[in-house]
Amino acid sequence: MKHLIITVIGHDRPGLVETLSDTVYQNHGNWLSSSLSKLAGQFTGILQVEVADQYVGVLSKALTQLEDLQVQIVEEESNTLPTSVVHHLLVTGNDRSGIVKDVTTKLNQLGINIHKLKTHSDSAPNWGYPIFSARFQLELPADLNIEYVQEELEKIADDLTIDIDDN
Repeated sequence: MKHLIITVIGHDRPGLVETLSDTVYQNHGNWLSSSLSKLAGQFTGILQVEVADQYVGVLSKALTQLEDLQVQIVEEESNTLPTSVVHHLLVTGNDRSGIVKDVTTKLNQLGINIHKLKTHSDSAPNWGYPIFSARFQLELPADLNIEYVQEELEKIADDLTIDIDDN
């Protein structure tokens, strides 16, 4: 079995996810995981599909022929699961330009790999100004502890709150 990582983007419309899932199913693929979103009127997504070797070409061709979707397919190099511990990090603060850059720069300086990042901005209850939040899944080097990471991130700005949740 091969694992394919598929990215898609196109103008959002009803039935798009059903069309995508039906194409995977009809061409012998097994939908394993995904992250799909509507961003600025565009449907965007990334998914992982498992497919038997003999159907990789058939599935790839069917996906790239979907109308009004840009599709990119990459074959996963390894099917082994990482053995490292994944840590969950939540960063919240007053929304301002550069928060993601500041946090990711510090994580990179510490040699930390980002597995997943999800961000959003909402109005603060009762105050009306925007609050930014970012949820990270992180893989730390073996010689680095999460408490040190939290201390380093808290030095970035006084208005950021850094919470670690390893549950």
